[in-house]
Amino acid sequence: MSTVASEAPPLEDRLRRDDKWFLGGGRKAIWAPEWPLWLDRPGFWDPACFYDVAVGPVFTVTFLKPDGCELELEFINRTWAPSHLTQAYYGDGLEVTERRALLPDDALVSDFLISNPGDQPRDLHAVVWTALPRTGTDEGHNVDLFERRDNALLARRKWHDAQGRLHQEVYTAYGVSLPLHSTSVHAAEGAPNHPRWDLTPFRETFDGQLDGATALEGGVPGRPGGMVYAALHVALTVPPGETIRLAAGCAFAEGAEEALDNLEASLGSSDPVQISADNWESWFRSVPEFRCSDAWLETAYWYRWYGLKLNRIDARTPRLPAPCVYEGVNQGWFRHAISYSAQVHMLECKWMHDPELARGALRNFIAHQGENGAFPGCILTGQAEAPTGFYHANWGKAVRELCAAHPDDEFQREAYDALARYADYFQRERDPEGSHLYDVINQAETGQEYMARYLFARADADDWGPFRLKGVDATVYIYELYRALEEMAERLGQDDDRARWAAHADATRDAVRRAMWDPERGFFVDVAPQTEARCPSLAAVGFYPFFTDIATADHLRALTDHLLNPEEFWTSWPVPSTVSSDPSYSATGEWKGKRMSCPWNGRAWLMTNSHVADALARAAQSLDPALSPHAADLIHRTLKMTFLDQDPNRPSSYEYYNPETAQAPVFRGTDDYMHSFLADLILKYVAGVQLSNGRLVVDPLPFELEYFYADRIPAGDHWIRVTWRPDDGLRVFVDGRQAAESRERSRLEVALD
Repeated sequence: MSTVASEAPPLEDRLRRDDKWFLGGGRKAIWAPEWPLWLDRPGFWDPACFYDVAVGPVFTVTFLKPDGCELELEFINRTWAPSHLTQAYYGDGLEVTERRALLPDDALVSDFLISNPGDQPRDLHAVVWTALPRTGTDEGHNVDLFERRDNALLARRKWHDAQGRLHQEVYTAYGVSLPLHSTSVHAAEGAPNHPRWDLTPFRETFDGQLDGATALEGGVPGRPGGMVYAALHVALTVPPGETIRLAAGCAFAEGAEEALDNLEASLGSSDPVQISADNWESWFRSVPEFRCSDAWLETAYWYRWYGLKLNRIDARTPRLPAPCVYEGVNQGWFRHAISYSAQVHMLECKWMHDPELARGALRNFIAHQGENGAFPGCILTGQAEAPTGFYHANWGKAVRELCAAHPDDEFQREAYDALARYADYFQRERDPEGSHLYDVINQAETGQEYMARYLFARADADDWGPFRLKGVDATVYIYELYRALEEMAERLGQDDDRARWAAHADATRDAVRRAMWDPERGFFVDVAPQTEARCPSLAAVGFYPFFTDIATADHLRALTDHLLNPEEFWTSWPVPSTVSSDPSYSATGEWKGKRMSCPWNGRAWLMTNSHVADALARAAQSLDPALSPHAADLIHRTLKMTFLDQDPNRPSSYEYYNPETAQAPVFRGTDDYMHSFLADLILKYVAGVQLSNGRLVVDPLPFELEYFYADRIPAGDHWIRVTWRPDDGLRVFVDGRQAAESRERSRLEVALD
């Protein structure tokens, strides 16, 4: 692929703020405590996550005066950027700046600059310490090793499930950048697990150095449970008018030597935070550059790429053989590879210069494809657990668009074989009637729980019982799959297969138009198996046929009468997942009198909004140009909705928002949740870049912009740049040379092959 010169992306300065703290390096660990209790204290006492287990406390740093009394630090302020968190403190005449970072080798580092503005030298002791809880049983969290290794302390931590099976084993290595003066490891009963020096066993024994105790090397005496305290100590002198540096760190790994090596590499650097900054710089340079005159759009674009990096996992293990993006932060269900979100990760990561992350989103599920052809819903990372569940997902669209940006026959063959088996599974097990309409069998597998549409199939469907419902979303996804398989079979020279998939696609298209289109209400709805009775509830998935060619001009009433209707779906912050006129509708997420965590009876979900915006934009470009301003408005309002209190400096990415107030569900603690395709919408409809079959189409929607600029966009062996200004018009460049232009923002087409 040829290269073209371009300006650097905005990086840190575009996203810098003072109300955020999440840190990630893109490998296996993340530090993003939902509601941190100890954020103002030095170090990382609030837990990190390694894969899906909470590893905490990590460590804190206490500074002592020569007499052993604690030097109390007053927190002053903080500043966050994707690569690091900076916090300022003041104590007893000393100024302390701490920069925290999570390096790409899974090492958490606190880098301190200690300044002495006085005229006398200041002697200090710095103690880096932690307190690890022990269950003492075969269930839960246990620490069964703690030993000194040269200039570090090494712990082995294990998590077991309720059956006593090993879930995860993590080695944590602790160290400092200066030579150690002393260490200590103590087992203890009682005491709250707080980063307070006066609660530690070291407080009573420190006399200028730690006592050198080594509990856990020979086992812990006494009753099980309690905690293990471990500490490293260095003595410091800060000359008058000068600043000294001290870095403390903890590295996570699945092996002892790897943890120790990563710790040494991190603390041995003259500036470990710069390692993190370089890591993030490289990431932002690996995606297309996008700039425009609208702060909401530009900030949302770069924030989206931040979130994908934050949740990126690169394990390269049999369980996760390829890099991928986890759905969300921290311990719990979201901290896994999940098929419902993997489909949209492919849509976004296809824009990256290297396609491996987008391909990896599918490859991990291919590695766990069931004998029946189904993909699991979730690839659990615990050592004792198998992949589980099922989600409907639009794999066909994701693979087709990925192959358009990064064509590769070997990957296409790999994907084709797996997706053909997946399609056979749906024909065999999800459509026993042969109707070419496909079954949803519980409320979880659509990723959309608590909706009136399921009560049509079974009155107590919200109690998680089984049912059968021919789902609009499930069927549209399979239609897209058939069309993708048709194209792939043609490219791979399998004419018989191409004809077979084309026939299935045509039959599914016709079935949706016949059975799921309700001509009286002018809407696509779910239907009952066998009888094909239509669901009385209107859900946002009813707009999904419009991002395919299933919907025609004859179906535009669904958009004009329902989507754009303020009394139904066009709320202040559209689109509610269930029509606002439905008796079950709740903007605040209440279902049968109870606020739910994941309700789809009214909240505006970013996943749904992404699909509906894509559907409305496609309808505007292929069916009715009069819809174009509405499509631009929906994308803009969706993105603006994600900014907390509509502050252009505070983007977020929660699962959903209140469709009437744009209030984020902060009670969920799930910011930076990767469950939509916002960057894809920006590149596809703001910049207008759309790729298919060796052709480039540039067709931007009419956003109210003074300019936009998109560069370093991969398209096979080519690089694309698109610019627009009123005076210059719309210009398209391929490999640095202008290939097309228009004085207006009108559609342009360029043949790339």
